[in-house]
Amino acid sequence: MSARITRKRARTDASEARSVANDPSRQHDEEFWYDDGTIILIAGNVEFRIYKGILAEHSPVFSDMFSLPQPPQGAVAPGDPPCPVVHVSDSPEDLRHVLRVYMPKSDPSPFSPDEPTFDAISATIRLGHKYQMSRLVDHSLDYLKHYYTDDFDTWTANDAPAPPEFVARHAIGVVNLARLTGETSILPTAFLSCCTLGADIVDGLVREDGTRELLSMADLGLCFVAKAQLVQEAFEGALTVLAPPVAERCLAPSQCKKRLAHYTKGIAALSALIARKGPLCSIMKTLWPHGERDNLICSICWTMLKERDVTQRRVLWKALTDVLGLTDGTCEATDEDDESSDDESSDN
Repeated sequence: MSARITRKRARTDASEARSVANDPSRQHDEEFWYDDGTIILIAGNVEFRIYKGILAEHSPVFSDMFSLPQPPQGAVAPGDPPCPVVHVSDSPEDLRHVLRVYMPKSDPSPFSPDEPTFDAISATIRLGHKYQMSRLVDHSLDYLKHYYTDDFDTWTANDAPAPPEFVARHAIGVVNLARLTGETSILPTAFLSCCTLGADIVDGLVREDGTRELLSMADLGLCFVAKAQLVQEAFEGALTVLAPPVAERCLAPSQCKKRLAHYTKGIAALSALIARKGPLCSIMKTLWPHGERDNLICSICWTMLKERDVTQRRVLWKALTDVLGLTDGTCEATDEDDESSDDESSDN
């Protein structure tokens, strides 16, 4: 799904650009400063001297921006070659992530071996959306969709519910990225991850540039309501898997029935663990993390339990949007979300 992007014209401030040389707090970026660069972008107190043609080729917003009359050519600091100057309101950290995509400094291979960080994915989606870099946004969203997927088999095949370089709190940012772009397919599993966070979910997450990112009040409310429902679903799911009857072709009906009853009664003792793992986590893996069969359960019933486990989780997966309260249009970006995105773009 291509990101929904509203075209915005970024603004430059000629008077500010002409006064840059007098600002002693500004510094060249250590990674992106080319003496023969054709444009200087200033983000915060950092100057990036780069090649405007590369950005203009991939971004109609930058193309429009660079086509406007630029401030008089001048040096940013004594000794610098003359170059036009454009201010952007993005953080240096965010801008640097985007520039690394289009102007790689190391290992310029089409087969990148490194997993991206949350900050890299977040920056490329947010700035890609803002500057209409559609392919950049789509590539970054595709990466998220591999982990925050709407496909049950893909989700269960993943070793972890989030990308390797992400931590649990980053799900807050993933929800906000889904809202920003309208990519609703990643919302259910992103919300599911948010619901595993504790009370500090209200504190949001801190990006690498120091800004704090929060869930909207509406989405925070969804998480609070959904968490109780998810705990209930987790217990009901565990009971559905473990409760008798035994398999129709059970090899030891009396023994297996007694053993299943034992595990069913023991569910209460695992309440904290089951609640933390959530309803889509396999109760079989929770009880037997190494996959070893309980010798007091026959092989036929053991196979039945594994099938029940998958079936129960698949049923819940199909109902996940309802369980999370993501119905009646709540999977779509709210007007408040759209206005917030527009305000951010219009300030630049």
